[in-house]
Amino acid sequence: MFLSGKRIVVVKYCDFGKMVLNIASEIKFCDLCEVCENIQKSPKEKACLILREYITEYRKLGERLKAEDQQAEISFYPVLRLLIPKFDGERLAYGVKEHALAKIYIRILCLPKDGMDALKLLKFRSTKAGVNQAGDFAEVAYFILKNRCGEGRKFTVADVNSRLDALAQKHAAHDPRGMDDELTQLLTGMSEMEQKWLIRMILKDMKLGVGHIGTFNAFHPDASALYDVSNDLSKVCTLLHNPNKRLHKVEITIFSPVRPMLSEQCDIQKVENCMKNSAFYYIETKHDGERFQIHFMTGTFKYFSRNVVDYTYIFGSNAMTGVLTPLLSKQLQPGVQSFIIDGEMMVWDKNIVAFRSKGDNIDVKSLKGGSYLQPCYCVFDILFYNGEVLTNKPLCERIKYLNRLITPCEGVVLQTERNIVKTKDEVIKHLNDAIDNKLEGIILKDPEAVYKPNSKKAGWFKIKPEYTGGLMDQVDAIIIGGYYGDGRRRGIISHFLLAAAVSKDGAEPEEFHSLVRVGSGITMAKLEELIQKMKPHWRKCSPGECPPGIIWTKEKPEVWIEPKNSYILQIKATEIVESSSFKVGYTLRFPRVEEIRYDKKWTDCITVSELADLWQRASGKLYSRHASSIDPEASSPKKKRTSNHQPQLGKQFCSADVSTATIKSTLLEGKEFCVMSDYNGMTVQHIETQIYENGGKFVKNPGPSTFCVLAAEKNTRVQSHSNSKQYNVIHTEWLLNSVASHKLLPWTPQNIISVTPETEREIMLQYDVFGDSYTEISTKENLKELLSKLESKKISVRGTADMDIELFSGPSPMGIFRLCIAYFDIPSEDDFEAFCVRKSLELQKLDFEYYGGIVSTMIDDGTTHAVVHSRCHTRLEEIKLLNRERRKKIHIVNEKWIENCVDQRRQMNERNY
Repeated sequence: MFLSGKRIVVVKYCDFGKMVLNIASEIKFCDLCEVCENIQKSPKEKACLILREYITEYRKLGERLKAEDQQAEISFYPVLRLLIPKFDGERLAYGVKEHALAKIYIRILCLPKDGMDALKLLKFRSTKAGVNQAGDFAEVAYFILKNRCGEGRKFTVADVNSRLDALAQKHAAHDPRGMDDELTQLLTGMSEMEQKWLIRMILKDMKLGVGHIGTFNAFHPDASALYDVSNDLSKVCTLLHNPNKRLHKVEITIFSPVRPMLSEQCDIQKVENCMKNSAFYYIETKHDGERFQIHFMTGTFKYFSRNVVDYTYIFGSNAMTGVLTPLLSKQLQPGVQSFIIDGEMMVWDKNIVAFRSKGDNIDVKSLKGGSYLQPCYCVFDILFYNGEVLTNKPLCERIKYLNRLITPCEGVVLQTERNIVKTKDEVIKHLNDAIDNKLEGIILKDPEAVYKPNSKKAGWFKIKPEYTGGLMDQVDAIIIGGYYGDGRRRGIISHFLLAAAVSKDGAEPEEFHSLVRVGSGITMAKLEELIQKMKPHWRKCSPGECPPGIIWTKEKPEVWIEPKNSYILQIKATEIVESSSFKVGYTLRFPRVEEIRYDKKWTDCITVSELADLWQRASGKLYSRHASSIDPEASSPKKKRTSNHQPQLGKQFCSADVSTATIKSTLLEGKEFCVMSDYNGMTVQHIETQIYENGGKFVKNPGPSTFCVLAAEKNTRVQSHSNSKQYNVIHTEWLLNSVASHKLLPWTPQNIISVTPETEREIMLQYDVFGDSYTEISTKENLKELLSKLESKKISVRGTADMDIELFSGPSPMGIFRLCIAYFDIPSEDDFEAFCVRKSLELQKLDFEYYGGIVSTMIDDGTTHAVVHSRCHTRLEEIKLLNRERRKKIHIVNEKWIENCVDQRRQMNERNY
């Protein structure tokens, strides 16, 4: 392992001048990066083993240090906070995302802003960023940095932590220039591999493949449980340094935030399965606020959010500060010395004397004093009271402590309303009451449940209308845009921008307004099929413009599609809320895809007026129907079928019925086909019938004797066969053309979807890489297709040195500028003089390319000449300065050099121009 045999010699000075050994000051950051690299490349089980071995070596090294100096700092914390940066609560936010890092790299590397590498960094989610790296900024940066970085090995783990601390502090101090300096010093002193992992640490997305639970378990069996109640990685590393020492009881302490206990989702029709452990259950209102935990001791308050972020600076640390504590402190009952309580922070509207929901776009953390809106805390549990930990007591016992804690006050602090239920029907009644009152849902709690931090399987169940089929209204919206994903969906369009149509008197809609962005709810298989259908129709978005007939506002996609070429998604959401990010003025809260509606026309999507009606009907809620005690999917005992009718496959999976068909020719005799899809209105069965009528055989699944697979498009099944390269996958049009011409036509590149390696070698003997035949005379259509391929690949047609040798006995008169790469300094001004210069240089550039030269868009390492017009010297001095700094000099010439070279049919001496 990377730590074996290392000895610490670099030390850190403490305040007393004594030298203290520090393990993090000696471990090279590059060694940690190599471990991360090995973990990421390994299967999960082996990855966990690699991590455990690394931690074991780390501990052994720490013990050796302790033997030399009992004051040595050997905590695993400096490494652990880098391995799972998302869980490091001590370090503040960096305020740096991919776009900011891209700009820094462009500046550090002096990349042209419109150059290929700069665009790869800025548009890292696009598939153009790289075949395997799209969507992963760190990987894209790694491949751009290759051969551009030094050896690295400059920084230790302690150095990196120190720099990251400084970066976070400068972000908190609103010092962007200081942030740039810190990042520049880090990035310029590292190898490309070190930078890749540093980027992931900064973005807090390590992609190691073992997850935070796996990392905790590799360190110590009790690490995850201790972190859940302390939210302190340093404490975890200190208390659990010895892997053989187990914690018998995890203590909760004041002012150390606890990961909140979670609720399990429950379908109202299956609620009886959740009510088996106790004679009765508690029902509580599901508040639509933000989960908060309040700590109190001797007059001091602390407020922690669901993600254990400290918001005390907003709500107040004592009775004299903040927007809530001055009011809340007055409601504490006598004798209360300390507590930790769990609840929901809500927004109270003094004007309507009621709660406001998060759907109203109100952030409770930004409320100010003196407003008609104020925070109100709804407490529903207690974890600690007057020095006593209560988490191991059942809920029914904890409630007794809660009752003697506070005096409720409307708009300030309330205890969540709690009722007792014993049957499914009682639970359904409470859910229907919540639906009538436009509430989010209800919470069902086992009275015997103890409080388990960060656990979803501990006796709490949340029941919402959306968890039960038939209670929600769904929205059919059309796809108008797409976004590239990351993770396992990187490089493909994984999220969609959906729209509602603007209808006018029942006519076909001509305008579509953006409504919502959605990406969840759709499986990978369905997503691949949808993307394949839409692939030919995606268009790149132009900056600052909306395509004709489509309007969006703040939320802009990366690619767009015309509605007539698009599909409708059936969306499930909790409610419709107002939003300025979408043109409609509304959006959907918690949207997810229920179904892809291939059966609907693009004109059948929801309209803006229908959306407004939905919003008004139930104050934005997308549920208004009541739940029933009878499950519509499982009502009454199912009767046995008395019909003799046997279940059948769907029509698309059935073979053609050829019992009445006759064989008309022997064109396909001895050949077996597998038809995968319909084509141009012809069903699979119709195509199979044609195969039979021409003497061929057909099967539903290809095998060793299959001549070829026929398909019209690359759906998931076809893609699988294409990737395997076991079968020749040919376009159905080839078969139909063969039947129509009464002869078996040869396969051409235009017919091929994919072929076996053997067939590919045969095709390569007959056609070039662009599909142009070596022997067949090209048709007009073939030439059009060939030229479009040449244009898309930006192929410049010119001779080669080998051709010169064959055609000419000496230097080629057509290759005057062979091996020359020239940059043409064409002015961008719009005056008449610049126009004339521009046209002159454009003509010279054509001559230069015609006679074998290569035109470069910038002056780079390969450039041999820079052509500056004799009448425009605006950038001449700048180019000369650049040339002086280069190790390999370039020739700076004017346009006359090209003219005279062409006249003389040879290269002239550049010194004269």
